[in-house]
Amino acid sequence: MAEATEELKTQVVEFFKKKNKMMTNRDVAKGLDIDTRTAKKVLKELVNEGTLEFTSFGGATFIKLPEE
Repeated sequence: MAEATEELKTQVVEFFKKKNKMMTNRDVAKGLDIDTRTAKKVLKELVNEGTLEFTSFGGATFIKLPEE
């Protein structure tokens, strides 16, 4: 499993800014062509840092950029 490097974190944040919508960890993994477990790890770290946030919608959990 790949590490959650700063470069990968930056790619994930830029991906969210480009898409400008809520996504699942699978969406991120598929969009950036990375392993789903790696995507989960990176997303969890970014949520813990406050860069991204979890939100529930219709019984599913999504990740999104925090509203400013």
